[in-house]
Amino acid sequence: MKKILLSLLAAVGLSTTGCSAQVDKSASSAKTAPSDGIIVLAPQTFIDQAKADTTSFLLDVRTSKEYAEGHLAGARQLDYLNTEAFDAGISKLDKSRTYYIYCRSGKRSHGACLKMKKQGFKVYDMEGGILNWTKLGMPVER
Repeated sequence: MKKILLSLLAAVGLSTTGCSAQVDKSASSAKTAPSDGIIVLAPQTFIDQAKADTTSFLLDVRTSKEYAEGHLAGARQLDYLNTEAFDAGISKLDKSRTYYIYCRSGKRSHGACLKMKKQGFKVYDMEGGILNWTKLGMPVER
């Protein structure tokens, strides 16, 4: 009876391991799709994909002060914390473009991605935000 119970538990355990999300933690290739459907890319993958995408638009959703302290080359700033301005700003954006979004640590950009995706935008989020970007020694503009 114990053998049958152990076999059953092992089978259930093995069958559910395939259901968990798999995340590649390497700095250059992480690509995850959490349950909310937002694709999160590692910094190097994020910038490589944005550069290769002819419809790409880099969007920094930090405050103006944070943006002035350093941002990705070519990024435009739209403050996610200023809800009214953010909503007005995204209403003017072209939905045929692909938006590569980042913030300081990844929380605001994820919220921005969720909001924009609900409105029909194609979005990608950068894993760990600009903190992760600079930690990896990647360049910023001032």
